[in-house]
Amino acid sequence: MIAFENLEVRYGATAPPALKGLTLTLDRGIVGLLGPNGAGKSTLLKALLGLLRPSAGGGTVLGIPLGAPEAARLRGRIGYMPEYDALIEDASAYEQVAFWGELSGLAPEAARDRAHEVLYFVGLDEARYRPVSGYSTGMRQRVKLAQALVHSPELVFLDEPTNGLDPDGRRRMLDLVLRVRAELDTGVILASHLLADVERVADQLVILDQGEIKAAGSMAGLRRALARRVELRFLDPLDAAQEAALTELGAVLEARNGLYDLELAETDPLGVFRWAEAKGATLVQLTPRHDRLDEVLLRALHPVRGTGLRPTPPEAPRPDQAEPAPDNAVRGTGLRPTPPEPPRPDQAEPVPGFPSTMGASVREER
Repeated sequence: MIAFENLEVRYGATAPPALKGLTLTLDRGIVGLLGPNGAGKSTLLKALLGLLRPSAGGGTVLGIPLGAPEAARLRGRIGYMPEYDALIEDASAYEQVAFWGELSGLAPEAARDRAHEVLYFVGLDEARYRPVSGYSTGMRQRVKLAQALVHSPELVFLDEPTNGLDPDGRRRMLDLVLRVRAELDTGVILASHLLADVERVADQLVILDQGEIKAAGSMAGLRRALARRVELRFLDPLDAAQEAALTELGAVLEARNGLYDLELAETDPLGVFRWAEAKGATLVQLTPRHDRLDEVLLRALHPVRGTGLRPTPPEAPRPDQAEPAPDNAVRGTGLRPTPPEPPRPDQAEPVPGFPSTMGASVREER
């Protein structure tokens, strides 16, 4: 579906690269492009759409080389749902989707027919004649999805499709993404900074940060890798030679207080017991570790030097936990000092070096 090799994109000849030598092949399906804001997700989408010309390297989308003259033909085979909308406020969803269908190469009558079909598909059939100025955020997002699908593309790019949506709106949008793949047989590239969204719909995952690919693979393969995570405890502390030999079992992710967190090279845990017997160590505990995908993402983005580990993020404060009190708070009470009252209109600021007798007289009268 998509392949690129040593792909580099710059916003100007002297600017640092926004994408740094990316090499990857993506199969047909739902690909989750995951990373924090500013990771390069939108830049990669625009390069694959032909909106940005690679400064180095290259690639293909649906078999057509990036930057080639024939890349213009891709416009009729792909759809794009941008992160930010540019809807015409006083036009209806039907008028706009039909117009975008004509821009994508459909005949006027075919564009009108398809506009009805895709607006029904995204759940806007009853509201399709209303001006979009009265639409909610979720409805506007579905108009953008409809325009990306109106010309029946083979591949659709969705840039932050759940942006600004409440939990129910996110669920409905992700259900639509699954239906696009299942019912329309359309490939999907979904860019998001929300792991839960990608985990729910994607069958392939690409983690991008600072213009570089940090990890990539199928979701099934990723879960198989997670199943190899184990924590080991030995009867006696391992000596230096035994600790060094742990790499024979796989990658040592963490060692702390006699506990060893490993990602096994083989899925058979009995190999760990054989290793311990051969090394003269007494293994007393082997505990499977089932990481969540958010931990995998954090380890991919923030490696701990020398261990291959990524740090655990700080826990978010619970709703029942108040913010820490400032230094000048009243200790033992949880109270904050009362801020000074603003001056009343009848109180002027004292002039330096001049006795404020007027203020005193006013206070005495009060």
